[in-house]
Amino acid sequence: MAEVFVILYHKILPKWGFDVYYKTFEAQVKILKTFYKVVDLDEIYDYIQTGKNPDKPTVAITFDDGFADNYVYAYPILKKHKIKATIFPITSRLIKKDFVRPTLFDYWNGKVSFNELHKPKTMAQAHTEFLKSGYSQDFLTVEELSKMMDVFNVGGHGSVHSKVFYSEDIVDFYDGKNGHWSFLYAYQEEPQIGFPIFPSQNNLAVNRSLLKKEVKEFIKSINKDFFKNKNWKLELKQLLEKNFKELVEKEDTKTRKERVYQELSQSKQELERLIGRKITHFAYPFGHYDEVLKEVSKEFFKTAFTTEKNPIKPTTDLYTIPRYSIPKDMTSFLAILTKAKIKNSLY
Repeated sequence: MAEVFVILYHKILPKWGFDVYYKTFEAQVKILKTFYKVVDLDEIYDYIQTGKNPDKPTVAITFDDGFADNYVYAYPILKKHKIKATIFPITSRLIKKDFVRPTLFDYWNGKVSFNELHKPKTMAQAHTEFLKSGYSQDFLTVEELSKMMDVFNVGGHGSVHSKVFYSEDIVDFYDGKNGHWSFLYAYQEEPQIGFPIFPSQNNLAVNRSLLKKEVKEFIKSINKDFFKNKNWKLELKQLLEKNFKELVEKEDTKTRKERVYQELSQSKQELERLIGRKITHFAYPFGHYDEVLKEVSKEFFKTAFTTEKNPIKPTTDLYTIPRYSIPKDMTSFLAILTKAKIKNSLY
């Protein structure tokens, strides 16, 4: 039985670095084009619904978040090789201004130098910039997204796209070096030294636990010299246990369902209005989901995609479709193709 699977990219870079180099990406596209049937997500949906076995190994290509480099570097390569893909942009991150950046097409045609092309930030830098100011040039403009739609289909990815805390079990304390960009959202403010860190997941996938204002104020009132002590984290935990019965405001499930419903509804409607097309597929932010999110997703989309690493079968749940994240090196890419084939044979 031929394997069927979906792969996931985030950023495509102009030079070797923290994500996939554009020349590596083109080499990967050539391999996929040669040895696989590259399909869109509607065909993945049809495969699961009908159970019809494809006559050739089959793959769908997806991109998450909607970064500007997807337009500048990935789009020209996919179009050059006549390969389709799907992009899941975060609605809030899209730049609602009418401008487009030069792409590899412009470089190939001698209209701009390579150095004039967009220089991507890391994912953490781009998300942090957006959360701090409500804007980051590292994300796509609506006009760029629209220009890509001869190659890219567009799916939903929500609008908040940040992790939140969902428990009051302290796993660490923020010390200025162990943060995540989502802390700006999770704490509802700039994280301060001493703020407790709790287990976290995608904001849509859990009942939020927001650190109480009085706990924040208590920590902020502590003399800065306290944090120079070698064992300050242990001592602070003991202080919090002594002074507070509860550290967080816990969201109930009814409130959470309403919040999730509102975010999916509004983000889907806005994205459809911006691009003039219906949105039928959804990618869970960070790949996180639970039964509540699955059930709400069914009201808006015909599929939902995770980041679980498995091939696809006719028995695959339409709302937990797996995807393989693609690392930056070719060796790991080839290993994923091999792993998908082996896992498929074990089903």
